[in-house]
Amino acid sequence: MPLRYLLLDLDKTVYPAESTLGSEIDRRMTSFVAKRLGVSTAQAHELRSRSFPRYGSTIRWLMEEHGLKDPEHFLQSSHPSDVASYLPPDPGLRGVIESIPLPKSILTNAISEHAERVLSFYGIRDLFERVFDLRFNGYRGKPLPEVYRKVLAELGRAPGEVLFVDDYPIYLAPFRELGGHVLLVDPAGAPRTDGFERIGSIAELPAWLERSGLIAA
Repeated sequence: MPLRYLLLDLDKTVYPAESTLGSEIDRRMTSFVAKRLGVSTAQAHELRSRSFPRYGSTIRWLMEEHGLKDPEHFLQSSHPSDVASYLPPDPGLRGVIESIPLPKSILTNAISEHAERVLSFYGIRDLFERVFDLRFNGYRGKPLPEVYRKVLAELGRAPGEVLFVDDYPIYLAPFRELGGHVLLVDPAGAPRTDGFERIGSIAELPAWLERSGLIAA
């Protein structure tokens, strides 16, 4: 089945992993956890890391294990409003996205306001049909299979028609199990045993698609 749709993660996928935006979000989340649980930042970081394989996101872990009742406070405080202070310019990014002959949407575990700020900073918001954020499925995000099913239903696409690109293998695996195509953004390029094909950055995506033969001529 040829590809008919591209679904992109946002953070550390649309922009490079070495950007300080991702680390700033991580710092803010760790600080929130430390204050809420009354632990050190080092302990908070360890607790977040241990929870990730099971829950996929800090907010889901806090809601299900620590009774967080105000997810909006956590989400708003975790995502800086001044993204320009953390993001590197990328004048070629628009051309990269425009060159991919598929309709596109964003699927992120961040909030839509954050996605809008990042996409607007790079001048590419108009290239994406939808932004599916953490609120889309009631604060239950990737890697829950129900999230992918709901997104696919909204888009009217079968899994085999869609390529999902993300920088976390844990988020790609369920989509692949549904029958979708997946691609890992992995700038480190370390040897992998999970079978995921990888690119070093979003700039490599057009060439990868051309080599893949997944887009019908």
